[in-house]
Amino acid sequence: MTITATRSPVTLSTTNYISQPVVIDPADGTAQDAFTAFAFNIPAHPPRTVDGQQALAETFAISITPVAQVRTGAVLTPGLLAHEQFHYDVGFVIARQLARELTRMRAPTVPQLAAALGAAVTLHFTTRAGLIQRRYDLDTRHGTNAHYQKIWSDRMRACLADSNATQIGGFYL
Repeated sequence: MTITATRSPVTLSTTNYISQPVVIDPADGTAQDAFTAFAFNIPAHPPRTVDGQQALAETFAISITPVAQVRTGAVLTPGLLAHEQFHYDVGFVIARQLARELTRMRAPTVPQLAAALGAAVTLHFTTRAGLIQRRYDLDTRHGTNAHYQKIWSDRMRACLADSNATQIGGFYL
């Protein structure tokens, strides 16, 4: 068995969005019609010993769920939903990469394993996801630049199709 990543739902719909009077993108402070991020859960299981080293549990799933807001009165058009889907998909492709790393992770002690886990989570879900999300929004002008929206959508489609992908658009996952 192995560590995996799951997401629920796979495809966002209007029912995943909570209406808010004002929606602010925390990355750049701009008001938006919608904002989508992701939450993750890594279950706490006791570590195991592998060849004298501490390792995470052999089998579990990192789960990804949406954190989504829509400005009251804004319409979640198919184009806007497609743009927001990318933001959510970033969480899933990052989780797949993190799962592969956690499967191989070893440390001499449980506290060192916990520290390595924390560092890996921060690297992937905060640093790398943040870089991808910011570049995506800059290039696509929050989904209003159709040319770059298509480029990034094609990149994500290829990344999702390759379960061993380690990059998207030149950015490491």
